[in-house]
Amino acid sequence: MLPPGAVPTGELDEAEIRALGGELEVLCASVDDVFARPASRENLRAMVRGLLSEVPRKNMWQLAEFAGHPNPDRLQGFLAKAAWDADELRDRVRAYAVAALEADDAVLIADETGDIKKGTKTAGVQRQYTGTAGRIENAQVSVHLSYGSSRGRTLIDRELYLGRVWAGCTAGHERRCAEQGIPPERAATVTTKPELARRMLERALDAGVPFTYFLADEAYGQCRTLRAWLEERRVRYVLAVPKDEVVPLPDRRTRQARELYALVPEETFERRSCADGAKGPREYDWAGVQLAPTAEDFERHLLIRRSTVPNKKDKKTGGLVREVAYFLCHTVPGTTLAELVVAAGQRWMVEESFQVAKGQVGLDEHEVRKWCSWYRHTTVCMLAMAFLTAVRSRHISAQPMTPSPRP
Repeated sequence: MLPPGAVPTGELDEAEIRALGGELEVLCASVDDVFARPASRENLRAMVRGLLSEVPRKNMWQLAEFAGHPNPDRLQGFLAKAAWDADELRDRVRAYAVAALEADDAVLIADETGDIKKGTKTAGVQRQYTGTAGRIENAQVSVHLSYGSSRGRTLIDRELYLGRVWAGCTAGHERRCAEQGIPPERAATVTTKPELARRMLERALDAGVPFTYFLADEAYGQCRTLRAWLEERRVRYVLAVPKDEVVPLPDRRTRQARELYALVPEETFERRSCADGAKGPREYDWAGVQLAPTAEDFERHLLIRRSTVPNKKDKKTGGLVREVAYFLCHTVPGTTLAELVVAAGQRWMVEESFQVAKGQVGLDEHEVRKWCSWYRHTTVCMLAMAFLTAVRSRHISAQPMTPSPRP
């Protein structure tokens, strides 16, 4: 039987829940060949069922108690010492999630999340900014790739970010990274978050994941190396960029995004909703500016979004002004403003993915320090989340979209 709490009470009746317990077993059995020993296969099932349960916290002690183990040793050994490849399981999770959520409006979204930690021993932990807290904290930050469509959304890939504290070639750096099992190629230099996103997207492309647009916020959109790679691979994208981002015009001149906004005639703006929020359509005023095309005959556009009412304090005057945001778009000729607006509005789905991953399958409640254990724990959480998302996509009527935490 499916563990209690896998779906909110009242959404499915008891017979349906019992049937889904068999479906969960089928999913686990489909990845049995990833694990060398029967004990590891049993531990996978115990961990997934615990992550889908209503235990108050999804840490190792409570997952072990739910599984009937006297202590967390078995599950900790499963994450730290057992013979299995987390990347192979990741690929299976991605295939399962895509099969469940594939749709004409599917998108890939890259974003990061942080977990506040104590101490300095956990792989990747250092004082750094994390949006989870909205400030600099002692935290572990990871970059994820989310797959979303009108059928649902879930995380399909993950990479742990290692900042400057962990990167170096001194004996101290090497010893510290070796203690946590960090691969030498990741310990030598800092791999940027946009580069981590590129690696995950490359894996998705190589696997033939179907999607319309790649979406990300300013931290990724302002990376010209990432944009050049996307254009070389002929990937359509809608990426947020800062107001001072320099963009190329068709006549080979360049302008900052905010300079182009100042030149857009007022009558060019169209009021459109980019998505439905809890209070109804999320409407903004939108305009598009044609930019220089790429060598592959794709088009570039600067998409400008402006709030419909003054809602942001001007630093110079102190008065309220309309908030303006900018998106750099790479797409095929003939793409309409309406399509770009809809794509820009889908980026919030990665935030919902993080909310579900942390709130329902314990993504942020791990008690592991080493590199290998983090990747294994995160991947098992992704498996549990993909199952939950697949169940809801088929058995539960669509829920109203929630507004973006970062509109």
